[in-house]
Amino acid sequence: MGRLLLPWWLAVAASASAGSTAEFDDLVARLQFSFFTGDSRALEQMLTELDRFEVDAPLAAIKSYQLAYGEWKLAQLLGEPQDERARAATRSSASKAAKTCVQHARAAIERDPRMAEIYAIEAACDTYQPGSTKRGSASCMRSKSMRTALTLGAENPRVLFINAWCSPDAEGDPAAIERWRAVVARFEAAPPSQPGKPDWGHAEALTLLGESYLKRGEMVAARDVLERALVLAPDYRQAQKLLQAAANRPR
Repeated sequence: MGRLLLPWWLAVAASASAGSTAEFDDLVARLQFSFFTGDSRALEQMLTELDRFEVDAPLAAIKSYQLAYGEWKLAQLLGEPQDERARAATRSSASKAAKTCVQHARAAIERDPRMAEIYAIEAACDTYQPGSTKRGSASCMRSKSMRTALTLGAENPRVLFINAWCSPDAEGDPAAIERWRAVVARFEAAPPSQPGKPDWGHAEALTLLGESYLKRGEMVAARDVLERALVLAPDYRQAQKLLQAAANRPR
């Protein structure tokens, strides 16, 4: 008779020690902070520390998940610098991070094929194009991994976040506002994150909604959601930058 498999988050709660889970969550929080502050070197260091961090079996899948998430964020930081020379110099590093993301995502899937979010991260990294002026791509949305993510987690806010992130949109496209409003609403309706579970995405979704409002010239709405993003992540450099842009533009 086959062994009964618990969902990974229940396995974490039931089997992992409180100390190991707390230490793991602290590493992940520091990883996210490095992304928020735009510090690619610190993010690389945190990925190294997380990779070396030994976990019990119940945390193995989520460790691979968080490594994939961190490499995706690193690819974004390296692939989207403001300076053109820096962009050319870091493009290959961003591509390497995206490939490493895919490797970790597939390791997570091998350990637990029921994590909807990791398929979405795999889709985002597998189709990521460093240096591109467009965030999303049709190939990301059409990928098998994204379809699997949406099948497993149609109401999952992080799956919906990545699906919206992958959606190509024209400058100032009003549809982008509706997509990000729907993602933000899903985050706000979701229950609080539990120890050992992913908790990223809400501040990023608010920031991208703010960016969409800003592109449409809706300054009051942009400032409102960007301020909400900074309540969740006070050191989020991109939200700070966009809020300053919204404050400097006429209503």
